Amino acid sequence: MKSTTNFYLFNSRIATHVVFWVLYYVLFGLIWVGDKGYLASFYLEFVLLPIRILAVYVTIYFLLPRFLLKRKFLNFFIGYGLTLLLGGILQRVFIHLFYEDLLLNDSSSGLFSVMMLIRAIVLINTTVLLVLGVKLFQLWAIENEKNEGLENEILEIRSNRKTHRVPTENILFVEGLGNYVTYHLVDKSKITSYGSIKGTLQQLPDNFRRVHKSYIVNKAYIKSYDAMTIDIQDNSIPRGKSITDEVLLN
Repeated sequence: MKSTTNFYLFNSRIATHVVFWVLYYVLFGLIWVGDKGYLASFYLEFVLLPIRILAVYVTIYFLLPRFLLKRKFLNFFIGYGLTLLLGGILQRVFIHLFYEDLLLNDSSSGLFSVMMLIRAIVLINTTVLLVLGVKLFQLWAIENEKNEGLENEILEIRSNRKTHRVPTENILFVEGLGNYVTYHLVDKSKITSYGSIKGTLQQLPDNFRRVHKSYIVNKAYIKSYDAMTIDIQDNSIPRGKSITDEVLLN
């Protein structure tokens, strides 16, 4: 099942990002205009924009999928703090070199001070949190749409001259053995049917992942995993060597 939710302008991620950053630039150029006038304000925002873009994309495309979505919260906050700190330092350097020295001919404030660094970090943090919130909402909406679709999805399994109608959300994992597959259900019951693991995967929705030549798992029930195994309830499923973390989580 594929998500029909579309969050992108013109069905283009690149166009959406370009429009967002242009609007961001114009908005904050107008907000922060001071006694130096519009030219100085827009020039300063132009100088600082690459740093904020870098901080945003490091957060949503590296820290978010690698740590936050995997519930490695300590690693996420450490990485997030370092990103803000580095961004704040870079922003202060850019302001000093390309704004205070070059445009204002005034370097009396010095390169660094605690208050200026904190102010730079707070401004970057505001931008990152805004985009991160939007990204998290997008991921939630997509996942919610998938879950709603799965609520009424029924798989018909032929076994022992009967056809069993099983909601796919009740399937923990599927085990293949020769020409037969066994469906392991949340109530700890099993249904064995004639078929192949490959053919079974084609009948299941997108939240099922083939993690081994003989196993398919419902990623919603993954409790923990390492390089060799995947734990689902009281079951330990072997994990293929070529199976990456992204296969399990995305």
